[in-house]
Amino acid sequence: MTEARPINPRALDWFEKRGISPELVADMGIFTAVRGEAGGGEPRPSSTGNIIVFPYIDRGVEVNAKFRGRAPEGDKLFFQRKGARKTFFNVDTIDDPAVHAGHHALVITEGEPDALTAIQCGHPFTVSVPDGAPADKDHNGNPIPMKPDHELDPGNDPKFEYVVNNWDRLKPVKRIILATDGDGPGMRLRDELARRLGRERCAFIEYPHQDKKVVPTKDRDGQMAFRPVKDLNEVLIHFGADAVREVIRTARNYPVSGLYTLDDFENQPLVTFELGFNSSLNELIQIYEGAFIVISGLPSVGKSAFANQLAHNMARNHGWPWAIASFEARVKPFVRDQLRGYLLRTPKSGWNAFDRERADNFIRSRFCFINRVGGRIVDGNMADDDATVEWLIGRAEAAVVRYGIKGVLIDPWNEIDHTRKGGESIADYTNRAIRLLKDFAARYGVCVIVVAHPTKEAGKAVKEGSAMTLYDIADGATWANKAEFGIIVHRGNEKNTATQIYVRKVKHHRITGRVGDALLQYDPDVEQFVA
Repeated sequence: MTEARPINPRALDWFEKRGISPELVADMGIFTAVRGEAGGGEPRPSSTGNIIVFPYIDRGVEVNAKFRGRAPEGDKLFFQRKGARKTFFNVDTIDDPAVHAGHHALVITEGEPDALTAIQCGHPFTVSVPDGAPADKDHNGNPIPMKPDHELDPGNDPKFEYVVNNWDRLKPVKRIILATDGDGPGMRLRDELARRLGRERCAFIEYPHQDKKVVPTKDRDGQMAFRPVKDLNEVLIHFGADAVREVIRTARNYPVSGLYTLDDFENQPLVTFELGFNSSLNELIQIYEGAFIVISGLPSVGKSAFANQLAHNMARNHGWPWAIASFEARVKPFVRDQLRGYLLRTPKSGWNAFDRERADNFIRSRFCFINRVGGRIVDGNMADDDATVEWLIGRAEAAVVRYGIKGVLIDPWNEIDHTRKGGESIADYTNRAIRLLKDFAARYGVCVIVVAHPTKEAGKAVKEGSAMTLYDIADGATWANKAEFGIIVHRGNEKNTATQIYVRKVKHHRITGRVGDALLQYDPDVEQFVA
């Protein structure tokens, strides 16, 4: 309670029209004032004044005041006491034990009327910032980028000096609700406060009925128009005190990267797809968007042909667009002719011009290609980048945006430029690279297939009668540990058309398949696996 000072009855009417009681106005020490002599000096209290004064009381002492009036031309006018200490309006409420214990949240608003609204509606632990919201766009309407978190300097942060000045008092606060305005500057203020106060203890409000335009305003032509509510006081005026309480009660936790509740996740059942080879293999594997698949096998057993045909089957049967990163076989003619053959299912010698064009149209509609050098020169430059895993993922992300791909096939892994960090072992590098690929797969819902060669020792072991495993893939056991599906392609010799498909890893048992063996026949006339 502060000492009562004169207030113009018209100001009390102004507050009452906004749902704020005269008792609360008096409790907060709000009064009215007139301009000093000849317009100079600080406004002085007056019961006939047309300037509303919001005193900023800090531990019983008035350290600042916000003045709200109108300029002669009718525009709203806001100013503060010159050289005053920057702090929150109603700042002493931050010290309340109930806020420190987490029994109540501290509510921060953008303006004093909104703070009074929250207090009026049963949230006494509410403060307002002294300087309003920062601009979110420049004078040309372009977004103003936020300074990175690591560049924030508490010693040189004038717009948020009130946070620095009260930091020791703010530290014990368990939960903070950011009730800033719902426009661009208000959301910018919300974000700026959250990163200074700690996103993990912040929540933010969302304004109700954004489909209802109820607040009178003027459009660009100066004509009367209406817009949705954008602050707490407008919620009180147009929807009532219960709506204000509900807005604050349902404040959403500020997003913290990597930390979620159950309700933050979409309810998406795992949708699986058959590979399109034969019934025995379809029973073993049902892939899904975002899956990470590793295919390996000895040289010349058909692992690339199997991987390419798998991609084709998904494109033909399920409409999945694919990006094929072919680093060993040329796209033209080899990969192109393989894809042509899967569609036409006749020997190459029998293709006519119409067949080739029909197949190529299908390839154009469902496939794009990632390669170090393309067949076309852009601006006089050929691509000469190192094909690192980061480079590869960057191209795959572009393919998601440009072509909507659902799958990426990388063949083979050893042809990528494996650039390790200083002191990084090959096992550590492989683990990091696979993690990057899996993150990409999960982020975009893109199935990633990697064809990886085995070690030389694996070939010797197979000749001696041992079966190849996922642990025989070059560069470590990470492939076996990280794969969601692990497949070994095996054929006794190049002339043998019977090809064993050993499914050695299925992450989600009973939902997406099971470990087991399937037999495919390779037809050399049409250069593909047949049922």
